[in-house]
Order: sequence, then structure tokens, then C-alpha cells
Amino acid sequence: MKTVDSRNNWRLIDELLLGEGDEWRRHMLSQLKEHVQAECGSDLDALLVTMSDNPRFHIWTATEDNGPKGFEALKEFYAGLIASGSNRFEYAVERIVIGDDTLVTEGELYTPFSGEMLKQMGMDVDETKMYATRGRTVTFWPFERDTGKLIGEDIYSITTDISEAEEVGFNPYTYGENA
Repeated sequence: MKTVDSRNNWRLIDELLLGEGDEWRRHMLSQLKEHVQAECGSDLDALLVTMSDNPRFHIWTATEDNGPKGFEALKEFYAGLIASGSNRFEYAVERIVIGDDTLVTEGELYTPFSGEMLKQMGMDVDETKMYATRGRTVTFWPFERDTGKLIGEDIYSITTDISEAEEVGFNPYTYGENA
């Protein structure tokens, strides 16, 4: 059984930071790591500090963009994600492409859901267990040069339908732990 562990989200970032000599590229990598750790660790305030004052997210389905635009919309989006527990995902990044003002990540995404949540959605699952959807994801992470903050995320993801969520083990990450 797969164990969902958010610590896998920044393992490749840590590897790249060891050999990266360019200050701006190191900053983008470090800022992304802080962003993901705050998100997965459920620290909304620390997460929002990593973001531009005018964030623009694009979460693409086949033809529609459902991402939040603007700071208040983003704050509401992340508060809901954290409340649901689905912020404790594993995005096991396998590749990072570093551009002038954008990072691109690609990897396997596992998004967790409690059995209790799925039961409330009418699914026949064990309320005491954890489940996850899975799939491939590519994310573009644009940065503001003047502030060094993330502008948003442009997410392209194909994951299994929630009705196909599989039982998983779960190793929760706590923001600020030595990982």
C-alpha cells in the first residue's frame, strides 16, 4: 500500500540546492520549498507570505481554469484546502526545469482524502481509513523579480477520479519539523 508523505515534495529541491551556485535560482528553489512546506504543514500565514500581493493561479481541467485570482480568493482557497486535509498531498517531483523567472516541476501526485470525507460524499468506504487519488502533474511556478515571491501556479494535472481513490497509508508532515 502506498504511504502518502509530503516530505517527498521537496527532496529534489534539496538535492538541487546542494549544487546550485546562482543566487536567484537558489532563491526560487528555496521559496518554492518554503511554500510547499507551509502548504503541506497547514500553516496558512507562512504560506501566504510566500505569495505575491496579486496572485494568479491557473488550475486547468480540459478547457477551464478554476484557479483563484487575487489575494483574498487565494486565501479562501488555501483555507478550504487546509480545512479539508487535502493540502497534505504528496507531489513526488521527478524533474525541475529552472528558467529566468519560473520553475517547472513534474511528478506523481497523490491527493489524500479521509474516509470520513468520502463517506459524506456518498462513497462506500471505511471512515477510519485514508484514501488518495493519483496521477501526473506539471506545475509552472512564476516569480516576481522585484519581491522574489511566487505569482501563482499554473497546474496541468491528470489524476484518477475521486470515485477511484485508493486506500493509502499516511505520514503527516508538521510545518517546521526537521525534514
